Amino acid sequence: QTVQAAKAEAEKMKMIGSAEATSISAVGKAEAERMRQKAAIYKQYGDAAIMSIVLEALPKIAAEVAAPLAKTEEIVLIGGSDNTTAEISRLVGQIPPAVNALTGVDLSKVLGKIPGAQHTTTVK
Repeated sequence: QTVQAAKAEAEKMKMIGSAEATSISAVGKAEAERMRQKAAIYKQYGDAAIMSIVLEALPKIAAEVAAPLAKTEEIVLIGGSDNTTAEISRLVGQIPPAVNALTGVDLSKVLGKIPGAQHTTTVK
């Protein structure tokens, strides 16, 4: 009886292991297929797919950038309106390079492809 119980327990463990391996394999194949399909879609749609990814990521990036501001009770700007405007322009101007550094996407080029978008350059 002890030998039969041990054999039954071994068979049980073997079946459980086989089922888990099959499950892991199926999940891996499904994830690989999903990634293959995403790659095919990105390839088909090119810049539109990249723009979609960037636009999806922008709220997350903005949330990360704004998180420290949520803890700020007061912001004091020193200087005239010209200094304030210049500082805000400088900060906004740093967003495209930051997105490029984080994602590898040139935001100014991608956003310039949106129908009706206009690219302006400020010279000081």
